[in-house]
Amino acid sequence: MRTVARTAGVMGGSLLDPETLGMLLRGNTSDPDATCQILGRKPLPVEGFISPRDKAAARTKARLSWLLPTLRLSVASVWIGTGIVSLGIYPIRESYALLAHSGVPATLAPLALYGAAILDLVLGFATLAPRRARSLWLLQIGLILVYSVIISVALPEYWVHPYGPILKNLPLVVAIWILYEFEADSGILDR
Repeated sequence: MRTVARTAGVMGGSLLDPETLGMLLRGNTSDPDATCQILGRKPLPVEGFISPRDKAAARTKARLSWLLPTLRLSVASVWIGTGIVSLGIYPIRESYALLAHSGVPATLAPLALYGAAILDLVLGFATLAPRRARSLWLLQIGLILVYSVIISVALPEYWVHPYGPILKNLPLVVAIWILYEFEADSGILDR
């Protein structure tokens, strides 16, 4: 190794040279007495750093630290996408026909259509806000349930629609409830 380190040192640009080999040969441990004096006890072995219960909690927190933001982004995309589609991507005439079939008078149809679309957009962008009140999640769940009841009464055929437009509300409500439970007002997992 010394010969290789000397040769590599002459050639330049190598991670191994006589100096780095010297550091490796000196080792990387020291006398634990100074640490014991500071701690007032012997250091714990690596296995004792985290208890099994704390290890499970740390693992859960690590998983949620990326899953919750991803879930929040997906919920926001549903609200924002629905708002954009309702503002005119879906044919307005057909939207008015659905509202009429739901019992909304023609004079109130524009207010119902555009009001709901704007509300969906507001909820979507509020979901993306860095600081959110937990009541946002309850408002979203409440609105989904209200929409679902109205559609169930006025358009019950959507329960057996092949694309499952009402059935999809069930996992969305559960996803939002998970966000309600795990995201505190000040951010992820602060509770």
